[in-house]
Amino acid sequence: MRTQALGAGLVAQSQFAMAPFRLHRPTTIADALAIMSEHPNAVIAAGCTDLVARIREGCAPQALVSLQKIDELRAISHEAGVLHIGPMATHYVGSTDAIVGNAIPSLAAAWASIATVRIRYTATVGGNLMARRYRYEMPLVLGALGAELIIDAGATSRPVASLWAHNASTQRGLLTDITVRTDDLVWFGYERSMRPTATVALAVRRNPDGTLQVRAQSGSEYRHGFALTAETGVTELDPLELSARLARQLPDDCADYTGSAEYRRHLVRVLTRRLLTAACAQLKGAGTR
Repeated sequence: MRTQALGAGLVAQSQFAMAPFRLHRPTTIADALAIMSEHPNAVIAAGCTDLVARIREGCAPQALVSLQKIDELRAISHEAGVLHIGPMATHYVGSTDAIVGNAIPSLAAAWASIATVRIRYTATVGGNLMARRYRYEMPLVLGALGAELIIDAGATSRPVASLWAHNASTQRGLLTDITVRTDDLVWFGYERSMRPTATVALAVRRNPDGTLQVRAQSGSEYRHGFALTAETGVTELDPLELSARLARQLPDDCADYTGSAEYRRHLVRVLTRRLLTAACAQLKGAGTR
């Protein structure tokens, strides 16, 4: 049994009252930033699917800032070789958006493969990123694409990969835009067939001199993502050589109770080779991403 927060007696363990909190519903980014400045410890609410889990884990906000009424945070555009994704775009909207589908079709396909139907219509890409939970997939997908997080309406920006930095939990701010460069993107793919043990997202980009570079993100539901990169120095991909090189970059602490570091390197080698082989086939065929 559990005592209710307002002292109304005992209830079953699965039901209890939340402590009172102040709810803010800004309609513009500027209003949201002003509220957050006034209440630095306020909790941000996007789709609220993760917030419910956090409350069950003990989160007790004194001030809650709902972003549901800020339409500009849902905007998606593709301008000058950069895809802009509003953090309040839900998984369903983002994966079915025509702009995303035209700019990076394989991103739309990867996005469409995650979460359950109920979650997809409610959860947002911004919430998925900023929750910093290992089991969430958009940090891997967007991390491999080298996406940038625009914080506080452009006051700062940082790569998605920085979400796993040692001080990430202390970083504050309002995510207002997610940007992905498309002008040099050659190919992108996502492999989640070995979830929850291993998942890999991989992007191929072309350098100004015509050579290719490969960026991958490897993760699981139990460990944060690891960035794997390889400059090829050539204009064609060698899946066997590159997959082995990428897998060797996994550190020993990638291991957990579901698999040793050696086993995880083996899985990453297999998955990256599969992705690179698909990239080669498409590049040699239609020459499109």
